[in-house]
Amino acid sequence: MKKENILGIIVYLVILVLAVIFGLTVIQTHFVDAYMTTGQYVGFVIGALVAGIIFNAILYELGHIIGAKASHYIITSVNVLGFGWYLEGGKFKFHFKGFDGLTGETKITPQEGKEAESNPRWYLLLGTILYAIEIIVIIVFFSIYRNEAGWVSNFVYFFLIVGVVGAVIVVYNILPFRLDSLNDGYKLTMTSNKANRTAYNALLRSDYLIAQGAKDVEIPVFDEITNFTADLNLNKVYVLLEAKNYAEAEALLDQIIDSKKTVSEKTYIRTYAQKIYINLFTKSLEESHTYYEENVDQETRRLISKDNSMVSIRAYILMSGLLDRSQSECELTINKVKKAFKNTPDSRKEMERSLYNEAILKVDELHPEWGLKEHLLQESVAKKK
Repeated sequence: MKKENILGIIVYLVILVLAVIFGLTVIQTHFVDAYMTTGQYVGFVIGALVAGIIFNAILYELGHIIGAKASHYIITSVNVLGFGWYLEGGKFKFHFKGFDGLTGETKITPQEGKEAESNPRWYLLLGTILYAIEIIVIIVFFSIYRNEAGWVSNFVYFFLIVGVVGAVIVVYNILPFRLDSLNDGYKLTMTSNKANRTAYNALLRSDYLIAQGAKDVEIPVFDEITNFTADLNLNKVYVLLEAKNYAEAEALLDQIIDSKKTVSEKTYIRTYAQKIYINLFTKSLEESHTYYEENVDQETRRLISKDNSMVSIRAYILMSGLLDRSQSECELTINKVKKAFKNTPDSRKEMERSLYNEAILKVDELHPEWGLKEHLLQESVAKKK
């Protein structure tokens, strides 16, 4: 298990333990004086938690919006708990979509030509600053009115629970290491390095242009491999795959694979899956089998099989069909395609459809009796939003 997975588990366990302690002490004490039935009090706490999640999710993204404006970035989307507004054709349009974060996500892009000089410091800090102000206000309010009785007491504790939810969110977001999402604390640490900051801005810019359907987007390649530069280089790999420039694509992948210690497990596994995919299309079956046995250990195979991304799915279909010759593994993997494809960014759907179909046809050549052609993704599916 990699460092970020262990840290993520520890963070969630600490949050859970603190929540239990808060419930058994502060909330339990208030229950005695709340003059509510057990059912009413459970509803009171649940209502406060829901209000806390909604209020703090909005507050945090508001901080991102103000911070982005202060840092002179262009806001391309704002997503709060799945309710999203996305910049399309110069106008913001509403969509229900997923997000990378605890309660929401605000995406930005630097102004054209300013990738090297733009600094996202305020964009990453202002949400936390607003939370700090909220928590101070709540502490002062609670200190003044905590001994009041009746509805005032209930209101004070309702407000306190809202603040505790905010404290949990800010702790998660400000920790300076990668968790299950790219939290602000991690981004702040990474972008304190100028090379990383330039790469981060270039990644934001290229992702936005690709998402808008721009063609021939200039994607810079970085020699110093971090999670940010690796993501940027992987964008370049897609461009090279579309051009069938496998040699250059493989060179970029090898660079990331050789830097295993500096990238996340997810990035590493998907890079390796991309490498295996190319290997099976550019080398003979015998050469691929030799490479597979000598370089891809059991743990890497297991992680690729468990990863629910189109990159890993199409690689594992080839691994199962051409190398392991397991029809059952192919079919189990194909069953994950619908969900994985739905979660693929719109800008990559057509490319992933094509690469996946190539994998299916490749296995079908060797095992036509398996009937895999019926699982091809049709073009109309790829274009469906």
